[in-house]
Amino acid sequence: MIRGIYFLLIIASCASVDQAAVEVITAEKLLELQHEGVLVFDIRTPDEYKSGHIPNVIHVNYFDKDFIDQMKKHNQNEAIVIHCASGGRSSKAAKKLIEAGFVRVYDYGGGFNDWSAKGLSIEK
Repeated sequence: MIRGIYFLLIIASCASVDQAAVEVITAEKLLELQHEGVLVFDIRTPDEYKSGHIPNVIHVNYFDKDFIDQMKKHNQNEAIVIHCASGGRSSKAAKKLIEAGFVRVYDYGGGFNDWSAKGLSIEK
């Protein structure tokens, strides 16, 4: 019985660490983090990126075979923000990045579609 309780406590504590490592954020929070110097990564395809992107982002295609290796060129101990078009890819990427050793990943869940719909600045 006691072993079962310890097992459940270990599982629960691991789950809460993973959940705490990824925070889904809004456009307003993204702007705040950019102002603080946090790196922002656009993980959409090259064609999506070329059609328009959030200013001052780094483009790394999620579908590249070496996506994680490209991301590891950046400091894994500092916070980063990732986004895609609407949150599907960024949610998956966030989990992969945490598994790869990144300690703080913000996921702009609304992605570029939300950014664009809000009429915020776009670069081409």
